[in-house]
Amino acid sequence: MSEIAAETNAARPRRRRVWLVAAPLAVGALAAVTVVAVPGRDHGDATPAAPTLSAWPATPTPSASTTPSSTPSMSSTPSTSSTPSTTPAPGPTDAADLLARAAKAAASSPDPRAGAAQFVYRKEIQDGARETKHERRSWFPVDGKSGGLILDPTMGNGRSPWPARLSDTVPGAPRTASFDAPTYEFVASLPTEPQQLLQQLLSFDRAKRVSGMTMTPKLYNQFAFADVQMIFQNIAAPPAVAGALMEAAAKIPGTAVVADETDAAGRHGVAVVGTNGTMRVALIFDRTTGAFLGVREVLLSDLPAASPDGLPPAGNPSPGAGDGKGYEYATAILTSTVVDKLEAEPAN
Repeated sequence: MSEIAAETNAARPRRRRVWLVAAPLAVGALAAVTVVAVPGRDHGDATPAAPTLSAWPATPTPSASTTPSSTPSMSSTPSTSSTPSTTPAPGPTDAADLLARAAKAAASSPDPRAGAAQFVYRKEIQDGARETKHERRSWFPVDGKSGGLILDPTMGNGRSPWPARLSDTVPGAPRTASFDAPTYEFVASLPTEPQQLLQQLLSFDRAKRVSGMTMTPKLYNQFAFADVQMIFQNIAAPPAVAGALMEAAAKIPGTAVVADETDAAGRHGVAVVGTNGTMRVALIFDRTTGAFLGVREVLLSDLPAASPDGLPPAGNPSPGAGDGKGYEYATAILTSTVVDKLEAEPAN
């Protein structure tokens, strides 16, 4: 954990513990940050133009609906799609069924077959955590052995290199990829059967992330959920693995499936919701294509108490929470694809 936290600070000065490559995990009074934090933002002024999604398992649209929404497809050449609807459409409200269908759609998306020397490119909106709504672009190496790059106007001079996760030249960098040092190649090697993947997520030894702290079953579950968040939010996953991850995440003890959540661009989707320290975290997916739309985080202090079964509280915070925005932090993935080199922009 300490290595990850140090890596995070080096990559993004002045940032809140949001998640760049994993999710910060504060347990009890201890704020244990799992992997890297991605810049959290304050809520911006202008609402961004409706985003164009391209490449990667597409993302969800309306609340609890089956109405197809345009979302990205995973391919090395991004494909432009029509503007997703921001208005929920009527339809079935069974959240579990919505997620199952979305996961199936994600798993059947085209596979970009990323090469070891390539980079996962992301363009997204980030909003909340006391920073203005803005656009962020990132390039993360598929094999984790070369450096990546983040272009973000809220970070220093707007450029932040991302240290290679498996490099021999980076002090303390692990030699083998794992949930502690994830890469796209590692994610691509994960089981595509949800129950097998769930077992692997829950059985991985994460004790070394926390110093002087007893790992309880609840903490293991929260770490597992945080690792799923890290993969979707920063690493990305091939279609078959993405579909399995969606279903496995919904089976992690302490998580729930919610039929309608909105991302930072106002798009509606089905979500797997868990708690991460002091936050209620929703991983939002397009209900038609299964594409990952983004993350929405709300302070638990702004929500009703958790139900007796321990599942994360449902509903939105009271008016005024998160500076009146209704959330503490949210993202919206506009483009997710594979490119050949740093700062390469996908073709329109």
